[in-house]
This record gives sequence, C-alpha cells and structure tokens, in this order.
Amino acid sequence: MNLDKLKSAWNTENTDDVHIPAQIKQLRQAKHPLDKLKQNMKKEWYIQIVAILFLGFFPPLFHLHPSLHVIYYASYALLVVISAYYLNLFRLFYNRINHYTADTKDSLTEIYYDFKLNIERYHAFGFLLLPTALIAIALYVYSTLLEKGKDFSSISPQFKVTLIILTLVVSLSFILSILAWTRYFYGPYVNQLKKVLDELKAEELKDGQTAKKKMT
Repeated sequence: MNLDKLKSAWNTENTDDVHIPAQIKQLRQAKHPLDKLKQNMKKEWYIQIVAILFLGFFPPLFHLHPSLHVIYYASYALLVVISAYYLNLFRLFYNRINHYTADTKDSLTEIYYDFKLNIERYHAFGFLLLPTALIAIALYVYSTLLEKGKDFSSISPQFKVTLIILTLVVSLSFILSILAWTRYFYGPYVNQLKKVLDELKAEELKDGQTAKKKMT
C-alpha cells in the first residue's frame, strides 16, 4: 500500500465518506522515529570526527615521552584508516536512508533491517578500536615509568597484576559502553519502527482473515 496514493485518493473524495485505513496511521507513526534516527546519525558523524581529531593530540596533551610518539602515531594511523572506512560506510548509509520515504510497509521493513545491520557494524567498528585504546593506555603508563627512570621490568609483581586487572576492566567497560551507547542513541527509535511493522503485520493478517470470511 502506497501512502501518497492513498492520501491523494483521500483528498479527491468527500472526507466524510472516506474511511482512513489503519496502515496510513501506522506509517505516519514511523515518521517520528525515522527522523530522530537520521538526526542522531548526523550528530554522531560529527562527534566521531571530532573525537578522531582529538586523539591526534594525545601525546602532547598527556605529555607522552617523545620516544613513544612513533608507536602511538603508528597505532593512530591504523585507527584513522579503520575510521575512514567505517565513516564512509556510515555516510553512504545515511545518504541512502535520507531518500527513504517509509510510505510502504516494504520500504519501512528495508529501513528497519538496514538500521539493525548498521548497529551491528557500529559494534564491530567499536570493538576494532579497543586495541588502539589499550595501546594508548599502555604507552601512557610506560611514559610515566620512563620519566621516573624505570621500565616494565622494574615494576613489582603486584603492580603487574594491577595492570592486568585494569586492562580487563577497561576492555569490559569499553565494550559495555559501546553496547549501551547504541541502545540509548538508536535503540528506542529502532524499537518504535519495529512496533509499527508489527502493527502493520497484524493489520494485514486481520484484513486477510476478513477477506476469507467474506469469500466463504
């Protein structure tokens, strides 16, 4: 069912005699979450670019030892390559959904599953950034040791255990924060789209059963 055609037919007839199909109301309900998803994607595009640029100034901001700059910027270059690939996919996806009209159930279904796929892609991108974050933390710790005239071989076993625990905590927190971010930033609106699709499916099933009864 095409929303524009239905609206055109509705406008050309006497509105007192026209019954508004439930699908129109349900498809209209999808407009708000879809607009919010687009807005959030646009915001995140800029947030990620600013974050990547900020990380380029990590060594001077955190007074990283000069001997470690090469290692950091090597990992940063890898981060930029991965981010550029993902952000390009992100941009292409945004441009594609920006032309979706969501005026049919099929179109809305395509939007919904595209968003689900993009969220999983976002998770994969975030998890790929975890090693870079751990490298940055390790370099910062090592830089602090170098300033004191020490290295990793001179630290106590207790401190090594602390570093291992810290690595696990940071890794877990990083993963959970990515999952929580997508759930907060995109989850509610994707769920609203799913609710509209479920209502459309239920309406189609109801119409099908009604048609069968009329035939019998």
